[in-house]
Amino acid sequence: MEIKSFDVLPRDLVLEVLASVAANSMDDFFNAKISCKTFNELAEENYVYRQISLDKISRILWWHPEEGKAFIERCIKCDNLEALYTQGLYEYVSFMKVELGMELLRRAAQIGHLGASYVVGLLLVCEGGELQKEGVQLLRKVYASGRVVECRKKYLDVVRDMWWNNTTIFEGEPPRYECRMRSEHCKRRGWVSDIDHYDNTECEQCICRAEIEILYKYKYGRHP
Repeated sequence: MEIKSFDVLPRDLVLEVLASVAANSMDDFFNAKISCKTFNELAEENYVYRQISLDKISRILWWHPEEGKAFIERCIKCDNLEALYTQGLYEYVSFMKVELGMELLRRAAQIGHLGASYVVGLLLVCEGGELQKEGVQLLRKVYASGRVVECRKKYLDVVRDMWWNNTTIFEGEPPRYECRMRSEHCKRRGWVSDIDHYDNTECEQCICRAEIEILYKYKYGRHP
């Protein structure tokens, strides 16, 4: 039996409810979508696609690749931050479309995705030269938020399941960044596998060294 009670509520309120459901669970969103005509219509709003969770997207892409691809493209078009972030990494790392990947990641960072700011900063630091300064500024922003460990872990979790087809990334020996105050700037002394390694410092050399260490270790399985 079709639910009628939502028909008497303001459209904006129902849209907000549906967007909240979508942001928390893709399964609950699709169940809500088929439960009544109102939800089914509102489910196509850009605002909902901007909020929707991508927690089960890998399952959709595996079983329904064409529908999954179209879904991701719609999410990106609507500025879904997780879609921009994840697809940006895939484009950059796996599909070797560096410019497109960076464009998506920068877009997510500009809208407010802190994890994207971390990744863009990381990649720019690796580029070196003038781009390194911009990269450090972005990483300082993440450090200042107190969420660098969270952003670092998210990045590592995402790229761990990717094919590293772009062999031009992080090739050769990592750059060296030395700081005489390193022992004071480092919160925890230990190997780079400690996820808290350097999570609170404003030192440019230590920021670069810490993030490069982590990146190279998880890319090549070694400690620089």
